Amino acid sequence: MATIVDDRVMVCDDCLMIIANDDATGLDHFLDEESAAAREREVRHSIAAAQRNGNFLVVGDSEQDEAFSTSSCDCCHTNLAGSRHHCVLMG
Repeated sequence: MATIVDDRVMVCDDCLMIIANDDATGLDHFLDEESAAAREREVRHSIAAAQRNGNFLVVGDSEQDEAFSTSSCDCCHTNLAGSRHHCVLMG
């Protein structure tokens, strides 16, 4: 049975897109192909690090999302301001 390891993981749009849908095609909307590929590798590496020890990230409660935040992403640690989305680390 899965248990909650951390119920307050706030992630950026890039991380959410991959956590929720395993899809990074939106990264090339604002980035050139090479930069988008590098960003995807960075995000996937961060997600894998968060999911170590058999844990996994899942999309949380959208009511806890923040439309704008200056806090860094809890997953990839980007310092770019923007929306943050609630996720849960399950174990």
